Amino acid sequence: MNILSNSAVPVDTVLIIFTIILISAGLIFLLILLIYCLVKKHNQKYKDFVMRHSKAILRLKEINKEYLFFGIKDFDMENKYDNENFYREISCQDYLVYQLVYKQKEIKKAIRNVIENKINYERYKAEVDMIDYFGKFDIEVPFKNIDKVLRYERECFKNVQEYPQITFAITVNLIRTNINKQYIENKTYRFSRKEIEGLILRINNRENGYYKDEYIWNAICKVERGKVSNRLRFMIYKRDGYRCQNCGRFTNDLEIDHIIPISKGGKTEYNNLQTLCHRCNVEKGDKIDWF
Repeated sequence: MNILSNSAVPVDTVLIIFTIILISAGLIFLLILLIYCLVKKHNQKYKDFVMRHSKAILRLKEINKEYLFFGIKDFDMENKYDNENFYREISCQDYLVYQLVYKQKEIKKAIRNVIENKINYERYKAEVDMIDYFGKFDIEVPFKNIDKVLRYERECFKNVQEYPQITFAITVNLIRTNINKQYIENKTYRFSRKEIEGLILRINNRENGYYKDEYIWNAICKVERGKVSNRLRFMIYKRDGYRCQNCGRFTNDLEIDHIIPISKGGKTEYNNLQTLCHRCNVEKGDKIDWF
């Protein structure tokens, strides 16, 4: 027992060793940080030099001033459904069609800007490709490492060059959740400019206010009905006392009805929804003045 006790390392010694290790680690970290800062500062001198004195970059800056490219808004779309039936029934294209009805003016403008960007970029790129001043500076290079200067020149040149958006697409992402908004699954599709323009043409193919393309109208109706989430459905049921607002019955086949039907321009809004039993909902159909 005495031998084991004598051979044990004192607690103070352990604390001293631990403290020395911590201090050493801290000093090593500070040394690495100092070296990193010094290297970064040194490299910045190379970058500052080529940005101010590279003839290739100076010429590129002049070309940049001659061109004005449009910034293109992101039109990617996402929607969540806590009702599995609506999630299954509504496709990404259905959802895009619905949004195009209201956003096509903005989207058509964005497409025009993309086309103009592409035309101008082809001219811009041709001018940029003609720049042959690489490795030439308007003052003497103050650094011995010429290879490093040339490497930073190429890197800075790429950073100064313009890269406008010359393609257009819209990604639609539909997500299924539970009633507590927890993710279950999703489906995604990326629509090309050609597909979007084709849908816009079909949407605008109307006569006397009616869509000639039956699919377009069906897609709009599906998405509008799909706005009745389970959460909203139960809010309407609760507000209406869980009974049919026509016959007054308490029944297990209650449904949500659009007071002003979708076909008559009705929207999925709290005050345009009511509770009907299945029988009354079928009898009402797309009528407004029914009771």
